[in-house]
Amino acid sequence: MQKFLIVLLFMPFALFAQDDARDEWQKPDAIMDSLGIRSGMYIGEAGAGSGYFTFFLAERVGETGRVYANDIDEQGLDIISSRAQKEGFDNIITIPGEVEDPLFPDSTLDMVVMMKAFHDFTEPVKWMDNVIADLKPGAKLAIIDPVPEKVDFWKSHFMSKEEVLEIMSGTGFELVHIFTFLPRDNIYLYQLKSSPD
Repeated sequence: MQKFLIVLLFMPFALFAQDDARDEWQKPDAIMDSLGIRSGMYIGEAGAGSGYFTFFLAERVGETGRVYANDIDEQGLDIISSRAQKEGFDNIITIPGEVEDPLFPDSTLDMVVMMKAFHDFTEPVKWMDNVIADLKPGAKLAIIDPVPEKVDFWKSHFMSKEEVLEIMSGTGFELVHIFTFLPRDNIYLYQLKSSPD
């Protein structure tokens, strides 16, 4: 019983330590710098989970910006809402989505960001079709996802660069750039395809 109590007492510290360790290799500030995320932007975060990246985004966009944290798992969104309330983040709005549609507000977003979520999408092409209506003119979409050759675990669970590019080629988006500076992930930056003249 005593050991169990000790574990419970130190669990919050362990969780924070784990996040600190993730910050070292995930490099959230470098990701946001590379994507040009700045104060005042309206960001849709797809597959936000329990909010690891959400709060970095919220700090970056500031009081004049918004982060729409989206997921099909409402338990994760409840965690985000609770933490946002406790820590005074008024610029985070949680949105329960659907498998084929994030249900972001129409014509609102400067950027959509997916942190380690794209490989779990079961209807990625339909999802991409539906998110188009939520974007402002000139908006971008960023996929941050593990690359099998960069990780030592669950290699078969993640998509190769070629698989990501193949799926996205069937959508209304075109590739702008691939950032490869992260130790475990690639960042695929997309924009809407130009309409033919």
